[in-house]
Amino acid sequence: MTMKDQIETEVNQYLADNGMVTSYQRLMYAGPSMRTRHSLVLVFTEVGLITFSFSIVSKSETQMFFLPKDKIRAIRLDKKRFVHKLSMEAENEEGQVERAQYFVSKRVFGRPWHTETLQKLFDKKIFSPLS
Repeated sequence: MTMKDQIETEVNQYLADNGMVTSYQRLMYAGPSMRTRHSLVLVFTEVGLITFSFSIVSKSETQMFFLPKDKIRAIRLDKKRFVHKLSMEAENEEGQVERAQYFVSKRVFGRPWHTETLQKLFDKKIFSPLS
């Protein structure tokens, strides 16, 4: 089973366990810094954003987080020379807006889904009312 298949299976199981359904999943690599830009897989769906945080050293450290679409205030992808910058704003449990920035590789070899998701973000076809 490929990594993409594993992630999609986990996402589908999580959504089913929580009474949600999605018709699409768009996956993309990202990270909090240039050196760790492949430490996250972001999964965009019509119900929200799911992140998989993992360690290349230890797969047992993988964590999944879900952010409902209605909590997301803004998503912006800026083209940069070497990597793209993904900026997001979302409402936390206390109702305050938190900001996060990620670095996104322009392309990841062998991962066409990464490039497809990047293009959809640039075309504002993911969470279009919020982009």
